[in-house]
Amino acid sequence: MLRAIGRILLVIAAAAPAFGQPPPIPISPKPGPPGRPDRTVLIFLPQQLFSSEEFEPALRELSLAGLPTRIASSDTGVAVSMGQVLVKLDLALRDVQVADYAGLVLIGGSGAALNWGDSLLQARCREFAASGRVVAASGIAPITLARAGVLRGRKATVFHERSAIGWLREGGAKFSFRELVTDRNIITAAGAEQAHPFGEAVAAAVLSDKAKVKVKVKNSTPQPRPQPGPE
Repeated sequence: MLRAIGRILLVIAAAAPAFGQPPPIPISPKPGPPGRPDRTVLIFLPQQLFSSEEFEPALRELSLAGLPTRIASSDTGVAVSMGQVLVKLDLALRDVQVADYAGLVLIGGSGAALNWGDSLLQARCREFAASGRVVAASGIAPITLARAGVLRGRKATVFHERSAIGWLREGGAKFSFRELVTDRNIITAAGAEQAHPFGEAVAAAVLSDKAKVKVKVKNSTPQPRPQPGPE
């Protein structure tokens, strides 16, 4: 939990004069133990103008569930929210290896529109989805999933605005007016009001997939045949 909070630095512009001041330096979290691939969740933030109202509650729920997270964006450095929250990034999208993660979460905000046509992000979304990993998106970020072809034939939701809904349907999604929709390994939320349930749903899906893997391995062990008793 403390590690998750340590990622975030609230920047209040009114607290200091705007002239002659250097940009605020984001707080870096203390290094922790490396996450296990079957539990670590990758969160992708728009580099500029992400929604901290979608990001922070979802991050908190993942942390409460005991799931490690790594934060990525189009490049390294920091991501800046619509409210001037700065978040230190762990890596750039180009350095992401899908096998290192149990799931991918796309956070919305007005800056997410700049990533709708990002071919690398679309490719990563397809890789996560094709491998059966959890793929989730909030706000207007589900449009990236739709344009990647990940939502074709799947139930999904998006920020409830006519054009956003239209773009989701153009990608083959079965749009739902529900605020939070889960269709197998795909989870979508309409926006910040569902950020806590969204994070809980992602955590539950990741932990459920991990449990299924354990059961599958356990059941694959040959069982000894019962020996006939004395007659």
